[in-house]
Formats: sequence, structure tokens, C-alpha cells
Amino acid sequence: MAEPEFRRDLYRGTGFHYERFRVPYPPALVDDLLTRTELTGGGRLLDLACGTGQVAFALHRSFEEVWAVDQEQDMLGVGRETAEALGVRNIRFVDSSVEDFLAPDASFDLVTIGNAYQRLPRQTVAVNVRRWLRPGRWLALLWSETPWQGEAPWQLAVSATLERWMTKTNAHDRVPSGWEQARTDRPDREVLQRAGLEWCGSHQFPVTHHWSPETLVGFVHSTSFLSREVLGDLADEFEEDLRRALASGDPTAHFSQTITFTYELARRPT
Repeated sequence: MAEPEFRRDLYRGTGFHYERFRVPYPPALVDDLLTRTELTGGGRLLDLACGTGQVAFALHRSFEEVWAVDQEQDMLGVGRETAEALGVRNIRFVDSSVEDFLAPDASFDLVTIGNAYQRLPRQTVAVNVRRWLRPGRWLALLWSETPWQGEAPWQLAVSATLERWMTKTNAHDRVPSGWEQARTDRPDREVLQRAGLEWCGSHQFPVTHHWSPETLVGFVHSTSFLSREVLGDLADEFEEDLRRALASGDPTAHFSQTITFTYELARRPT
């Protein structure tokens, strides 16, 4: 089965909401990744489909140089502004799609992809990553759950509201049909191994997070399917509908979720 092709403007206009409302990767995950890979100083990190740089900023202190690659201008703009505000000088933001990105062979000690591998040309990326990594060095696929993944009443209400609005705005068409089946037929682990990478395991880190109506609205606007750009003039109406679905007129109300963060580790053989 051919890999589904995702449109290149999926996250256009989401940079502000992505930076403000996405939950950061927990320090325990970052520390565990660095311990397992023994990458605690020097070397070079490549963060593919970096968004606003959540992974790059979490790891930058452990590398001499970081390349953060994305094709969305507003994402990169937010990342550069954050780096300037924090005084971070070792992150180089690169404007490129992952499939068009060029880099020297054997030049990186770690390649990371956060919440994005499913929408990339997986086999092409895996082959390129193997070539870009130094022998014995690492690839980490990082993942996190969305707020509506669960059976709590508030999660079911959010999920139903999103489904209704995706139908109303034809947002279902923004992602190719069959993309989930493609990963079932050819799991990421199989794709990486076929490219010559060694599978080194999966590691999970549950974190309790408290959402408010406003942060849930903000998170939805950070997605590829109901951003403010996708909703257009309907954005305010959607926000009010989601607040009503949460049955809370109190903006300080909290909805608890245990978010499972995961990283999957692979390595270029020595």
C-alpha cells in the first residue's frame, strides 16, 4: 500500500496556539532519552518537522548545535522569537519540508521527530535519517496524546463537538483517507527496520495535566483540522459551542487528564 500524502499547509497559521497550548514533553522523558543515548554534551541534533521547537528547546543544552527543520513560516517565526527571548544561540531554524531537506551524511548524533512521523513519507525519511546519522547514533520518535483521547464525560463532549464541526467545515478532507490503515499495515517499527535502523524500544511517561475551557479551545486551534485559519469567520462560534459542550461557564474550571508521552528509539548500526 502506498504511503498517503498529506497536504503541506496542514498547520498554517497555528504557530501561536501551538506554542502556547501544546503540553511540553516532560523532563523525565527528556532525561531518560539523554541517559539511554548517552548524549550529554557536544554533537549535533536534527529536529525534523520541529513546529515551534518544543523538542529542540527541551534538548538544546545537551548539544553543541541544533538544526530545527519545518516548512511552516509562522511556526519557525515563533521558534526564532522564543530563542531570542531566551537567549538561546545554538538552534538553527531551517525553512524546508522534511522530504526536501538536505544535510551532509553522518553528521548528526540524534534525530528527533515529535508528533509528526505519521504524516511524513516514512520510508524516505527513515532512509535519509539512517544516512544522516553517525554510526551508532540515534533516532527518537516522540508522541503525546490529545485531550479528547479518553472516556471521561468531558472528553466525550469535546470529541463529539470536534466531529460535528469537522463535518460542518469539511475538515475531514484535510487529511488523506487511509492514513491510519497504512500505519497498521506497515508499523513504524517495520519501516525503520527496513531502512536499516535497529529498533531499540519504546518508553512511556504518564503525566497528569489539568485543562481549562480556554486551554482546550487553544489546543484545538493548534491542530491541523480546526485552527482559526480553517474555521475562518466561524472561529468564535466554534469556541462558544465547545465551552457550552463542557457545561462550564467558569473559565477557571479544570478537567484532569493523564497524558501518556512516549518516545520510540532506533539506532544506526555501528
